[in-house]
Amino acid sequence: LIIFLTMSAKVKWIYLAAFLDLFAVSLIVPSMGAHLKGLGASYFMIGMMTSIYALTQLLSGPVIGSWSDKIGRQKLFVTIYLIVGCCYLLIGLVNSYYIILLLRAAIGVFKHGQVLIRTIVTDQIPIENQSSLFGHLKSIAGISFTIGPAIGGHLSELDGGFRYVACCTGFLLFLNSVIGYLYLDDVTKNDASEQRKKNEHRSKSLRQEITEAIRSLADVNWRLFGQVFALKFVLDMSAGLYHSNYNLKIQERFNITPKISGYTIAFQSFVGVITGLFVAKINDKLYNSDADYKKRNMHGYILMVVGYLGIYFASSLRVFLLWTVVLKTSHMFLRIILTDMLMRKCPPSQTGSVAGTSNSVSNLARLVTPVVAGIFEDTWGTNSANFLAALVASIGIFIALGISRSHPKSQ
Repeated sequence: LIIFLTMSAKVKWIYLAAFLDLFAVSLIVPSMGAHLKGLGASYFMIGMMTSIYALTQLLSGPVIGSWSDKIGRQKLFVTIYLIVGCCYLLIGLVNSYYIILLLRAAIGVFKHGQVLIRTIVTDQIPIENQSSLFGHLKSIAGISFTIGPAIGGHLSELDGGFRYVACCTGFLLFLNSVIGYLYLDDVTKNDASEQRKKNEHRSKSLRQEITEAIRSLADVNWRLFGQVFALKFVLDMSAGLYHSNYNLKIQERFNITPKISGYTIAFQSFVGVITGLFVAKINDKLYNSDADYKKRNMHGYILMVVGYLGIYFASSLRVFLLWTVVLKTSHMFLRIILTDMLMRKCPPSQTGSVAGTSNSVSNLARLVTPVVAGIFEDTWGTNSANFLAALVASIGIFIALGISRSHPKSQ
């Protein structure tokens, strides 16, 4: 609270927008499966909806990011939250699985608020403060996903509860659109070339703007970001293997109730929140000379491998939770480090394109992981996915060994 009160007004609004975005979604996501099941959907159909969402996110991420580079963050921020808010409201009102599937696909196309928030940070916050802010944003995500599902669960138990949850989600996203319109204005640039570009965009149609956004992706030097994207894919895939069917696995393994399983999730989110608050201080104390992020990535992935192996061999729930502290600390540390690393490598005019593509890398991992985890768990047991996660995370160590010093923005 003290940290929040001492921040500038701009940063406070960025934090509030990030919180509302994730809190709104965390209200409805836990009860979505039960609602679809009530509509007669099979497990395969519910899983297909998740895959469709990930696929649309994968394809649209780079385009939305590039589009924000062209027309500005604020305009797109306001637009996408209005569209996504309407979609969630409609999900609560309709009773057709196929209409909900179409609405989820539409949400997947436009739901890139976190990407835009990261680009707003890189546009408007001094580079020396960005690492701290990225850490706080990850902590906000942890807080959102700690309290959101609990509140959403209580609301969904009411008569017609899912409709209430969907309406709350839509309202909060509309509120985010208002915050974007009033407080998250773009950086003003006074030079003639920027003003000329702005006037050109005003005269173009929506189709022309999107076409130009897609073409501008070819202007990005993607070789600069290959290692970061590879590290991010490894991180998200290993995390996906760990989280795949998490509740079912932990309940079966340690013979616990769904309530206790929920507490373990809250505990791990809390560990992530605490880690996010202290990442900036850890960087200042231990990694001042690590300009290329090589040591930070190596240490993070080594800790992550140790954490996965500890979880794999854990003989009791207490030992399991002890190793989750190691895992979630390294996981949050790496998420923040990779975001900071990516933004520092990126030229200012292409932050949207790169951030959107980074989000698509995460969604590619989410597409692949459920299938791989399912095959391993069916063949070698439910705990085998944790061992596979350790193997995947170990790849990150070798990628980190090859990190070279290259930061165009700093130069």
